[in-house]
Amino acid sequence: MMHKKGLLIGGIIAAVIMVGSMVLVRVHFVDAAQKLLSDMTNMGVVMEDIELHYSPLPSLRVTNLRVQSGMDTIRIPQLEIFPDIPSLLSGEIKLRHVVLQDPDVMAQAHRESGDASSGVLELPALFPDKIDVVSGRVQLTNSYQADPLTVSASVEKESSGFAFNVRSASIAELGFKFSGRLDMVSTSPLKLNLQATECSIDPASFLGFLTGFGYMANSTIPELAEAGRFETTDLDFSMDSAAGTMDIKAGGLLLDSTSGKGLSLQMGQGGTFQVTLDEAQVDAGELYAMAQKSERGRNATRSLCESAKLKSIKPKGALIFKSLALHTPPTSVANKGLSGKMTVSAKDLVLVLESLDGKKQELSISEIDADIELKDGKPVVSVRSFTVASATGGTFNAQASLAFPIDMKQLQFKAEALDFTLFDYSITCEAEKKNPLRTVFDAQLSHKETQISASGYFNTPRNHLAGYEAQLKSLSVRIPEKHDGDTASDVVEAKDKFNFEALLGRDISGKAAIRRFYYNDWPFSDVAIFVHSGSERALLKASGKLFHLNLNADVVLAEDQLAAQCNVKGRGTSLPSLIACFAKDLSVSLRGKIYLNANMFMQGKDADELVQSVRGEASAKIDDLHIFNIANLDPRLGFFLDLLDAVSFNPEGGEGLNFTTARLRAALSGKKLLINSFNLSGRQLQAWGGGAYSIADKHLQLEGKVRSVLGTVNSFNVDRKLKS
Repeated sequence: MMHKKGLLIGGIIAAVIMVGSMVLVRVHFVDAAQKLLSDMTNMGVVMEDIELHYSPLPSLRVTNLRVQSGMDTIRIPQLEIFPDIPSLLSGEIKLRHVVLQDPDVMAQAHRESGDASSGVLELPALFPDKIDVVSGRVQLTNSYQADPLTVSASVEKESSGFAFNVRSASIAELGFKFSGRLDMVSTSPLKLNLQATECSIDPASFLGFLTGFGYMANSTIPELAEAGRFETTDLDFSMDSAAGTMDIKAGGLLLDSTSGKGLSLQMGQGGTFQVTLDEAQVDAGELYAMAQKSERGRNATRSLCESAKLKSIKPKGALIFKSLALHTPPTSVANKGLSGKMTVSAKDLVLVLESLDGKKQELSISEIDADIELKDGKPVVSVRSFTVASATGGTFNAQASLAFPIDMKQLQFKAEALDFTLFDYSITCEAEKKNPLRTVFDAQLSHKETQISASGYFNTPRNHLAGYEAQLKSLSVRIPEKHDGDTASDVVEAKDKFNFEALLGRDISGKAAIRRFYYNDWPFSDVAIFVHSGSERALLKASGKLFHLNLNADVVLAEDQLAAQCNVKGRGTSLPSLIACFAKDLSVSLRGKIYLNANMFMQGKDADELVQSVRGEASAKIDDLHIFNIANLDPRLGFFLDLLDAVSFNPEGGEGLNFTTARLRAALSGKKLLINSFNLSGRQLQAWGGGAYSIADKHLQLEGKVRSVLGTVNSFNVDRKLKS
């Protein structure tokens, strides 16, 4: 009985305490609400309706709340305020929780200089440190685009502004979608900081923001706007429109197939920036495709293909950039470019080349290890290793150190190619430049049946007054001769117009000395070449020897035209040796010493016109001319048989024909040799006359007189088409 009474008394006491507490809560909550509403009214807050609720928990609900401060406006359709009950029981007025439903903040992004407003968002001091925002937005009214920031978040009140612990947010102006923490320090001027574990960025919107706020020019990198995917991890983004600064840090980033890590970027209005990046792996094919979407990228690719005589160049694989650091000069420094450095390597990089006639070939760049340093926009490249393998065979290796624009004195390199094939070309080469002036090389180049080999060294000019110089120990050019007439492709090539633009426009001079030069079976020696190029024309002078013949040529090159004056002089040159340059098998039938003097002039805009324009004259004398084995004479010398037939002379087997002297005077006109006179003087036979020889179809026509050893004089005619 006593136990039941105790329980009853305890329950009554608890009920009295509870009722008392509720009364205290109601009294203190009413006081808190009155103070809060008073503070809000003093701040210029306009409220449409206010409701006090005591169940299930005490709360204050305010609808259609509006705050006006200058040009800034805050509209909150519904505001719910929950007190901290333990604090109310002690008489302290403290709020536990505030929920803002669909708030809309409209503020100026750019405050006029005379505006005294601070741009800092303020709420009553009674508000708790944390506030929940449901589907709110911030709109910058005089920004360049006026798209709002939409956010659902928990808000922490700071000493100035707010910190949003964002569950889901997007900033349309920046093109950001993220979750993380957003510190809104000020709206006018706009000062914010964003920390997001993951953030996706719309490239076009972000570039639009950068150009709209003056952080970047419209023409800087418009190709990035075409990217489809741009994501970052561990993003730390901050900006201050008053100071004109923007800082971006990201632990990782992904731009379509390009990835990177360790990004730090500081940007200033006016286009200044400083960026560092630990590593980036760039998809070469994607970079090429992006470049092709802009006129600037297409023009650069077209220029590269034209210089390489290719239809297209397309990359596959990846380029890897490490330890990248770039920065622009201060805005006060004019006409300066980027400065910085990076290391470049490659992963499965392949170049797909397409020739002008549609053939394709792949070059696999198995290794790149290079450092690039930019000094005021001028790159300095140090290539530790560069290895290329051709899909059709052969390899190319190089190491180099060079600066752009190219300074030949500072350039150093070592290169080696071993049977490296590219389309119809194959090259084996060793070249090295170890000091500022000299490059040593030994190279062999093959193209179908054409073969070129050269060895020697090349000297760089000591100063701008000196010219380039090459010293070749040997040069050999072997081009197969055509025996069946011109093909259709030969005719087309002969009609191709000359274009010497590459030699013009710059003041360049140089000279070359070639100790031995073989053109097929023509053994030239002591060849010297001098070249001087100006803005409108280039002059080339060449001299050399072919046996005892001295050769000289003066050539003038204009943009689309060539003119040349040539002279040949020689005394006592071996006739068999000279004939062997044209036909080795014919040289065994002849003996003698030739004295030659010839002058020629030619001018044209293509090879065919050049040959047709040839005009000149020539005279030749052969001493002790001997023709062997007349009975079995080569058909190309058959005209000697025509002379013998005219005097009814029938040589016996093994018998030869001797002339003390043979003379010839002729004129050159295009592809014709007009024989003004010829004279053969010998003990067995004498002959004289004139005629013509067509170089194009090898047609010989002679007409004259022949005198036998008996003094008989007869007329003769020769009309022969000589075989090749």
